[in-house]
Amino acid sequence: MSYRKLNPVIKKFILIVFLYGLTSASFNGFFGIYIKEIGYPESVVGSILSLRRLSVGIFTFLIAFIAGKLGHKRTLILGLFTVGITSILIVMVENIRLMEVISVLFGFGQAAMLTVESPFIFNQTSGEERVHAFSLTFATRNAAFMSGSLLTGFLADIFATRVATDAIAIRYALIAVSILSLVAIIPLSLLKPKPVKRDKQLNLKEIHSFFTKQNIIFLTYTGLIGLGAGLVVPFFGVYLKYMLETTESLVGLILSFAQLGTVFGGLSVPYLSRKIGNYKTIVMTQILSIPLLIAIGFPQGIVIVAIAFFLRSSLMNMGQPLIRNIAMDIVEEQQRPFMSAMRVMVNNIARALGIYVGGGMMERISYNAPYALTIVFYLMGTLLFYLLFRERMKEKSLPMSA
Repeated sequence: MSYRKLNPVIKKFILIVFLYGLTSASFNGFFGIYIKEIGYPESVVGSILSLRRLSVGIFTFLIAFIAGKLGHKRTLILGLFTVGITSILIVMVENIRLMEVISVLFGFGQAAMLTVESPFIFNQTSGEERVHAFSLTFATRNAAFMSGSLLTGFLADIFATRVATDAIAIRYALIAVSILSLVAIIPLSLLKPKPVKRDKQLNLKEIHSFFTKQNIIFLTYTGLIGLGAGLVVPFFGVYLKYMLETTESLVGLILSFAQLGTVFGGLSVPYLSRKIGNYKTIVMTQILSIPLLIAIGFPQGIVIVAIAFFLRSSLMNMGQPLIRNIAMDIVEEQQRPFMSAMRVMVNNIARALGIYVGGGMMERISYNAPYALTIVFYLMGTLLFYLLFRERMKEKSLPMSA
């Protein structure tokens, strides 16, 4: 199996993932800086970003229901449209209450994309193709994150020479990149996925049967990693600009450089999974990323921080295609949409809590403080994953469902 042999639907879907990823990258890296530039402290940055994450978590079950009625393709179109419109509106206002309301709607659009993407890919692939599809999608998203961060940073610097304030320059840059999510609706509308039977709706008895010990521990692992990530990841742009006193273009350059490693890491996942196994790959890469968090949290200069960002992002995220595939594989077919929704909900609610706490810690203690907690949560989560799947650690490859 090679990436060239992926079916045409997945190859075309890659373009949609890329365009949507540009908008995601733009907001992940620069929306916090925008809020700071219009005069609000880190705690407000945290509250708005956490509200968006919280709404993603809350809306997952509604999205799962909508996807069951509309199908995956129409639900993805709804998600792209919502993200595109709200990402433009949220930077057109400066009133915090309005931004909070729009942030909730933004979260609805993101929930649609996050909840439906995994079942869509799973249903459009089979066998060994599935790992390659998840890996290529993951690498494409990170290539978009790299390009989006770089593009937004340079656009902000260009606009800064033509407008009065940095806030307005960042606003224009965010709007420009947000339009690309709306553009992505065009190729998605033209996409012709192979027909699949509609997801069976779980009844209350089946929902109860979903909460096995294995699934609960797996979701707890998801929550711990999400909580740790929420403390620091959404603030990387703010951290670089105000802790290290850099420009928007340099922030974009460092963030895009970090994503470059994740792209290569994602593409290498099928090779690593064959050599050392899926579960060992996840455990080893997550453990190796922790020393790099220390290097970022207690910086020794911009070059060291840039290298640490590159390596941390690569290692901590390269196992994500395998984790998504594991999540779909450890449950029955009718439970996959529910597992996808549960993962998105747990991850985003945990990240929302982490963002809220992280913003407060940065404002009241220091920019470095959240990194110590992140290390603790990453260690706890990785240990839990190891204990859950230690028997499967002996396997060289993940059994694929048909």
